Amino acid sequence: MSKPSAESVVVKHASNEDDITHINDFFNSKDIKQELHRFTYRTTLERAFNRDDRRLFYVEDSGTLVGALMVWCESRVLDDDEAQIRLVAVSPNHREKGIAARLCEKAEAFATDHEQERISADVARNSSAVEFWTSIGYDVEYEWQTDGGREMYRMMRTL
Repeated sequence: MSKPSAESVVVKHASNEDDITHINDFFNSKDIKQELHRFTYRTTLERAFNRDDRRLFYVEDSGTLVGALMVWCESRVLDDDEAQIRLVAVSPNHREKGIAARLCEKAEAFATDHEQERISADVARNSSAVEFWTSIGYDVEYEWQTDGGREMYRMMRTL
């Protein structure tokens, strides 16, 4: 069976409370939460949904949510010309199908629409996700550590 092309992946944006619930449940599912190393709070997703400068994107397969992303274009922790992908995840059974890349493309288009010049994402330095980010055009901007001592990369891409 051939691998589907990234262009065939349909990305939607959250448009109602049910979407927020499904995205929250997805980010907090056992597999995803363990990989993200964090719990996602529904209030954070609701805030993103209710602000014009933030967006929640998701992908479904046969009615089941299999990938999601949250992007911010304004925040006190970002430079004025910088957007940030705050969360992105794809179900283990749906990886290598272009879903994460398509979600990121939508986030980048959203950031461009908000006149941002760069977009960033934070990733654990020892994570296999570093390879994903570099494969879609992001470079390591700098290294940093969480309060808990976890070594991270700030990945950056010019839009």
